[in-house]
Amino acid sequence: MRIRQKNKRYVIVIVFLLLDLLVISLMLKPSNARYESVAVSDTELEVALYALEEDDDYTISLEKMVPRENPYVYRFTVTNTDKNGNLTDVRLFYDLKIITTTNMHLTYKLYKNENYLSPTATNIINLDIVAADGDGTFFRTLTTSRVYFGFNTIETNEYTLLVYFPESFKNSKYQDLIESIQINIDSQQAV
Repeated sequence: MRIRQKNKRYVIVIVFLLLDLLVISLMLKPSNARYESVAVSDTELEVALYALEEDDDYTISLEKMVPRENPYVYRFTVTNTDKNGNLTDVRLFYDLKIITTTNMHLTYKLYKNENYLSPTATNIINLDIVAADGDGTFFRTLTTSRVYFGFNTIETNEYTLLVYFPESFKNSKYQDLIESIQINIDSQQAV
């Protein structure tokens, strides 16, 4: 008699658990992964790089970048003051480098103090070199001409970086890759 009561309890518990599982599975409908999500954004970076700071670098992480027709837009400025607004006491120059990883097939254009949509806008990237570092990791370095700042007035250069990831690369092999951009300002006193 006790064995029958134990068996009844087990059957009731199992039936109760199966009913719970059925109710939960009906409430939480299984996801359907046939849809594609696309994000479109023009990023307005509120970044000011200061030519008076030593080793002024800024890193942009390009997570979730998807191939599209329009470029990704990033803006930043370089000025001859420090973070407190103090103007330089001497004439100085800076070299601007953009160092990127080489995980994806991206094209870069950089504009200084002009609207990139203008037909007369000029890409200021002079040199585009891909080379390995000491560990064998390949990086792409984009450089521009040297820029000079005076010391009498505050001067600011506004840069617009366009990053193109064409739709022709819409392929699953790029879905987990992350690209990174480092903007490097190396400034020195002009003699």
